[in-house]
Amino acid sequence: MKRQICLLSLLGSMAFCLFLFSCKKNNGQSGQSEKAQIVTGVWKQTDIVLGVPVSVNVGGTDYDFPSGTSMITDPYLTAFGVTSFFVPTQNNVYTFTDSGTYRINGATDVILPVAGNSGKWSLAVYDAVLKLTNAADSADPHWIDGITSDSLALSLTVNIPGLGTAPLTLLLQKQ
Repeated sequence: MKRQICLLSLLGSMAFCLFLFSCKKNNGQSGQSEKAQIVTGVWKQTDIVLGVPVSVNVGGTDYDFPSGTSMITDPYLTAFGVTSFFVPTQNNVYTFTDSGTYRINGATDVILPVAGNSGKWSLAVYDAVLKLTNAADSADPHWIDGITSDSLALSLTVNIPGLGTAPLTLLLQKQ
């Protein structure tokens, strides 16, 4: 009898431990991936830069712009009038909510014409793409070039009126 009580106590203790340690804890997270949790929040644009090196011939003179050249502050691009397209975006603020919506306060007509100023966001392709979907349900996907807890770099292909398309990188800093 004593042996049965001891065995039952042992089995009960084991069952309690199994129950206690097998319960999955949420710790307040909304079920988002780690990268989605990083994206969620308020971001301010710090720059928009060339994504690849570019060579341009203007009036018989070659100009080489390395990858990372600022589309807002480079003096040669200012002289060519290119920066005027991007200066209106320099104070853009991007808000990505944990419920999957986004809002962009600022100019989006040149750099994000499909996404516009609001819509839904999600991560796609193994969390390597930030997909912005506008109110008309048009998707605007952008590769994530880099992401940390306080910085986000997104690939863009931008049509520069009179010049053509350019691969750029949008640089954001978490607020």
